[in-house]
Amino acid sequence: MADKINIKRLPGKGKVVHARSVSSLPTATPAKGIRKETPLGAKYRKSGHLTDQMLRYSYPKDAQTSIFDILNKVSAQDIIESEIKREEIVEGIRLRPSEHKLLDCLCEMLHTKSQTEDPEKEDYYTGNKGYELIEWGDRGEPTPAPRLSFTLYELTKAYKGGDEISGKDIENVKNILQDLDTKKFLLSYKEIQPKKDGGRYETTVQGFKKLIDIIEISLTEYDKANIQVSKQEETIILLNPIFRRQINSKFIYYPTDIIRRTTIAYGSHNVSEITQRLRDYLMREHSSKRYDPEITLDRLYYMLSEKWMKEGRKKKVREYTDKAIETVKALGLLLNYEIKDNTRGEPKIVFHLEKDWK
Repeated sequence: MADKINIKRLPGKGKVVHARSVSSLPTATPAKGIRKETPLGAKYRKSGHLTDQMLRYSYPKDAQTSIFDILNKVSAQDIIESEIKREEIVEGIRLRPSEHKLLDCLCEMLHTKSQTEDPEKEDYYTGNKGYELIEWGDRGEPTPAPRLSFTLYELTKAYKGGDEISGKDIENVKNILQDLDTKKFLLSYKEIQPKKDGGRYETTVQGFKKLIDIIEISLTEYDKANIQVSKQEETIILLNPIFRRQINSKFIYYPTDIIRRTTIAYGSHNVSEITQRLRDYLMREHSSKRYDPEITLDRLYYMLSEKWMKEGRKKKVREYTDKAIETVKALGLLLNYEIKDNTRGEPKIVFHLEKDWK
């Protein structure tokens, strides 16, 4: 019998320094793509830098600086070449609810499909298809970009929180993945690594970059008469290094069933972006052992929906925020909250989190 392998790499930017592969397409029995059962209480690590960039927002009362004033020449040129209007460029990772949910799936898969026991080994959090070394940060140091392999069935099952899925569900997830592959985001932050003498190393990361690059591979089997016997489709994506950078020291633990639990708490698979952002914000605070975080209501509304606030739709933001608060309470993450004035007389909200939440 003969096997025919079709490989298609969707166009993407980024200088590849070196690539390593740990496996290739199967020539015997292909994997079915079914997720392994995970034990109760299982969790995965999500990059703290990734979460920080996803929660970025611009607050009008803060000092405003033009994005182009702080970018390096390479990043600014990348934006110019993209032909995106300047006023449409914002810092951070701004996602639609479906894309946010998909990223949660990819973070879980990166954990479950990677070597996660020994951070000293080069394959730490690099996925199950090897990795590519690309230049990263202001010093251009080579850093691994993970490669993940999965079937669309497997990804859709994760996206639906383990519920039964249909062909329409698979097509929907495929479209979300492909849409995300076309988008670039302006990343701008510092990575800090402490030194033994009390000092620190700082790496400045700037760039107008994609979060994923899709590589599509299909394995088709033919018999001696050149008749197709079977076709096993596999999806491989290259993840931006931010998915794993400093994940050994700066990370947030997520329950592996967070999508299912959020769906149940919200009462629908169509969880709002405001709910997702509030959940992630409180999980970040909980991870940092800040169990009673507080923030002014106005700033909270901008963090949860900067777009609607700038459009003057504050009433809608309040309504969705109320629903989000009820959802994180139903999750067990939030015990209760109170609203009071801060020292400047501005209303603030104080969240009281469940310390033992898992």
